[in-house]
Amino acid sequence: MRTTSKIGRIIHWVVIALALAWTIFPLYWIIVTSFKQSWEVLLWPPTPVPLHPTLENYAKLVFKDRFYVYMLNSLIVSTGAATLSLLLGSLAAYGLARIGLPARLGNLFLVWVLVIRMIPPITIAIPLFTILRSMGLLDTRLGLIIAYQVYTLPYTIWLLHGFFTAVPRDIEWAALVDGATRLQALLRVILPAMAPGLVTVLVLSMIMSWNEFLYALIFINSPEKYTVTVIVANYIQEFTIDWGRLAGSGILSMLPVLALTFYVQKYVIRGLAYTGVKA
Repeated sequence: MRTTSKIGRIIHWVVIALALAWTIFPLYWIIVTSFKQSWEVLLWPPTPVPLHPTLENYAKLVFKDRFYVYMLNSLIVSTGAATLSLLLGSLAAYGLARIGLPARLGNLFLVWVLVIRMIPPITIAIPLFTILRSMGLLDTRLGLIIAYQVYTLPYTIWLLHGFFTAVPRDIEWAALVDGATRLQALLRVILPAMAPGLVTVLVLSMIMSWNEFLYALIFINSPEKYTVTVIVANYIQEFTIDWGRLAGSGILSMLPVLALTFYVQKYVIRGLAYTGVKA
């Protein structure tokens, strides 16, 4: 029995080590490549560490390419898209969780929202393009924020519906008995009670918008309004790939998301566990 138990533990730790290596190695290789010179990137066999480490790739990104401008564009768009989806999604999710629709249409609505989220975004790119053009919002950050609701809003409604359902109805009824309207009860009682869930949805929506590429490529034409995903893709040309700047831009574009996730991780963990509360 002891031998079998030891073998099981060994297999367990070996599987964990392989999973960690599979996950961490690509990140390690991107970091290493970002510090290599262009000639060293093409060496075979590849060098596990840079022979002559350099900051040239990062210097080109910051001073020549002005990569910080595109990071600012992504920050504006992702924050705007996440905030808008949170405002609209919270009202929709609250209505479905507390008021509902007649004839059990609430469940049908949630299924329809999920179906919309599962539709490939490219299939509605042309209708979105036409709508944004008619509104004069093509090649604008506001237009991109609106277009990103295709990604974020269904996701927000589904998550917030679970959070609203988990909030005990008693605290809302108490506020209504004290003379509060439904809107006042929502703003002053329910939303503060589910603050970790709101932070979770906001962070996940921001990450989703930050990583989006297709709509940013289609709806933005001015180079000064590009997001980081479009600029990163520009380092892959038809006949050549700038591996150094490609890796460096990947690292720089990860930093804001990692910093945000690290800063709010305790709220995200509490938010993901919040649905365990029973109403």
